[in-house]
Amino acid sequence: MLMFKRNLISFYILSLVFFVFALYQSYKWKWICDDAYISFVYARNLYEGSGLVFNLGERVEGYTNFLWTLILSFGYFLKLEPQFLSLFLGIFFYLMTLLVFFYEENRISFGKIYPLLLVHLALFFHLHIFATSGLETSLFTFLVCFGFLLWEKENDFLFLVFFLSALVRPEGALFLSSASLDWIIRKRRWKPVLFGFLFLGFLCFRFFYYDDIFPNTFYAKGNKGAYFSQGIYYLLYFLKSYPLYLFVLILSGIQIYKTFLDRKEYRFLFSSVVLYILYVLYVGGDFMGIRFWIPILPYLSYLAFRQIHEWDMDSQIESQKKNLFFRFYSKNQVLVAFLFILSTAVYIDPLKVKETRIPDWHGIVEERMFYEDHLIRTSGYDTDALSEFRVAFFGAQAHFIYYLRPSFAFEAESGLTDREFAKKKVGTRGRIGHEGELDPNDLVTRNIEILLDNRLPSMSLPNIQYTWRNIPIRFYVRVYDPNKFKSLCVRSDWNCDDLFLQFKLNHWDTNKVRVF
Repeated sequence: MLMFKRNLISFYILSLVFFVFALYQSYKWKWICDDAYISFVYARNLYEGSGLVFNLGERVEGYTNFLWTLILSFGYFLKLEPQFLSLFLGIFFYLMTLLVFFYEENRISFGKIYPLLLVHLALFFHLHIFATSGLETSLFTFLVCFGFLLWEKENDFLFLVFFLSALVRPEGALFLSSASLDWIIRKRRWKPVLFGFLFLGFLCFRFFYYDDIFPNTFYAKGNKGAYFSQGIYYLLYFLKSYPLYLFVLILSGIQIYKTFLDRKEYRFLFSSVVLYILYVLYVGGDFMGIRFWIPILPYLSYLAFRQIHEWDMDSQIESQKKNLFFRFYSKNQVLVAFLFILSTAVYIDPLKVKETRIPDWHGIVEERMFYEDHLIRTSGYDTDALSEFRVAFFGAQAHFIYYLRPSFAFEAESGLTDREFAKKKVGTRGRIGHEGELDPNDLVTRNIEILLDNRLPSMSLPNIQYTWRNIPIRFYVRVYDPNKFKSLCVRSDWNCDDLFLQFKLNHWDTNKVRVF
């Protein structure tokens, strides 16, 4: 129940203003990234009765967001396209994250004039960005942060929340197992065992359905060995983006250290946060800037806020007023609060250099600035045009797979949807999730007919042109089948002049199959 405040009007009116601001900003910056279309394909195939597969009849777990994909699939039954449902749910869970922290702030900061923590979180630009994106980030962030708050209260409901988080992303299993160990060792309670069996049941489903205990994305992205050097760059990218957030990290570090020493019941909780940070550093983070930090940032901000609140309270105790630190703090209390707000309000784009924009910083990019809101729109596609073809696609092309619907699609950059390619060793580490080394034999063994991009310069392939929203795009032909191409090339959005010119110049028969 929300507590009454002496400054009721200012506190709650400002709270409402910043909730509306957060809603507006998350909607303003709404977008869908191409990776989301991988999950969209799985969700649609499940709805259509083909199972949780990317290519019909081929069981490969090419997504990392099981529960999110199920939710999107359920949306089809309600006539809700994932392009809409993912945005709606993303913004909803972003606001729910703000709400649970607002509740905590309201509970402990009696008599405040304005909601300091809410203002801080509502101004966080990358929370606006990843409120949407089509991915599960917003849902996962809500579940993780809500779980942390329940853990602090020693509320058994946390196991359901963390269990759901483990179904949304594999990293959720870290928090579920840590909380379970905490309860079993410290409290001698066995309720976690129930959720342990439920999660074991999920792993059994994965093993029997996909013939593997790990999702294929583990092999495609996370099974390449330690990548601490890239993980450090990933952390530095965040600090370059929000240089004043270092102040928040220091405050949250103080709060963690003090609580770790004084309250044993928090040790597993804080250890799980530290383990998650080490995990992100180990795998090298992500190619999307800050995305992997998002799930724990609101909680770290909350810990910093709690430290500020403790100093506020301690500085008012008569016996503490002679303490040099609290005398200094009392004089600069407003400055500390202002710096806390500025820590998220001040954002510096690391990719803007001397009034120009570089594509990436050490392989880290701002996907929202690349895609803008183009992939939200569902128009402009020649639906089902590639339904007879086997194709290879690369980064930023999954949306074509969703709409053009080839009979078989090979993700040839990291092997997300291909068990064998995902397990190929990489010679040199590079951009996370884009390190696959494609060779011609990969195309031959999969009988690929069309490449949506030619990443093999050694192969001289004729091209056909597909016009997408008035933008001409070249696709490359590896296998020409006259029965398929003659029906494709008469479609209004397709131009096969270059392909047939090659046949004419080389005196090839257009009525026969040709492999290039």
